[in-house]
Amino acid sequence: LSRSFTLSAFAMFIDTLRLASDEADRSGRRFADWQVLGSTRHLITSSCGVQVAPTSDFVDPAEFDYIVVVGGLLNREAPIDSDTVAYLKKASAKKVPLIGVCTGTFILAEAGLMDNHQVCVSWLHHDAFRERFPDLDVRADRIFNLDRSRGSCAGGSSAADLAAFIVRRHIS
Repeated sequence: LSRSFTLSAFAMFIDTLRLASDEADRSGRRFADWQVLGSTRHLITSSCGVQVAPTSDFVDPAEFDYIVVVGGLLNREAPIDSDTVAYLKKASAKKVPLIGVCTGTFILAEAGLMDNHQVCVSWLHHDAFRERFPDLDVRADRIFNLDRSRGSCAGGSSAADLAAFIVRRHIS
C-alpha cells in the first residue's frame, strides 16, 4: 500500500479474493491467501484517513503469485520508500508478476518496472501519466490490463473486476 492509498480499490481487490477463497461463509482462506506487505510495521494511512497495518515484512517475493501495488493520491510526494522500490525490483528480477491498482501503476512506472508493457490508467489520470511517462504505451479505454508479467487497473470498482479475473484464472 502506498501512502495515501485508495481504500476502496484496496478493499474491493482483497474482498474479491476473500469471497472467492471462502467456503460456507467463514471468511476462510481456503483457495487464496494474501498479505499486506510493508517495509515497517507502521500503520499506512489511506487517502480517506483509515489506517491499515502491514501483516508481513518483506519476505522472499517468490512466495507470491502476484504482488499488487495500491496507489492513491498523486500529489503525495514519495508514495513508497526506497526499501519498497528495491523490493519491487527484486520481485521483478524473480519474475513475480506486478500489478498496479489505481495510481499504483504510476509507482511501478516511476520505478522503471512498466517499461515495454502496455499500461491502463483511469481516464482521469491519463494525461498526467502520458506527461510523466511519455515513452510508455498507456490507454484509458479499459478498466484493467494484464500484459505478460505486468498488470494495471484504473482503480475504484475496477479493482474488483481485476481480482475476479485473477480468481477465474487460478481458482475458477
